[in-house]
Amino acid sequence: MVAQSEPFNCDFNAYLFQYNDIYALDLASGSSYLVAENITPGNVNGVGYNSTDGFLWGYLSTPSTPSSTIVRIGNDYSVEQYTIPELPSGNKYVGDISKDGVYYFKAGGSSYYKVDINPESDSYLEYLGKFSLS
Repeated sequence: MVAQSEPFNCDFNAYLFQYNDIYALDLASGSSYLVAENITPGNVNGVGYNSTDGFLWGYLSTPSTPSSTIVRIGNDYSVEQYTIPELPSGNKYVGDISKDGVYYFKAGGSSYYKVDINPESDSYLEYLGKFSLS
């Protein structure tokens, strides 16, 4: 049995994802350093902090299979992958998470997508739909 990773504690860093590597950014000094590399088989984009569970979440871009995969990242930088079959294929570049644990992300164009990532919700890990910015 594999132990689950732990959530992040407040550590006063920001995190920058470059391809499948993670850098910590010291917000006071502006310095950065590599904290984890090659965490996934594809690039991670649209990462945000989920205050409902304390984890970072992002979209796993190609060449992952399937391409409708989101990832949860723990404080040890281990990754859990979740396939959301309803998500359209293709890369998503921008994302953030609401205080209620709804993950918003988008690619190019005027459409964005929502997935519930609040572990206390009845619709946890469910696709909430495609919406249009108008």
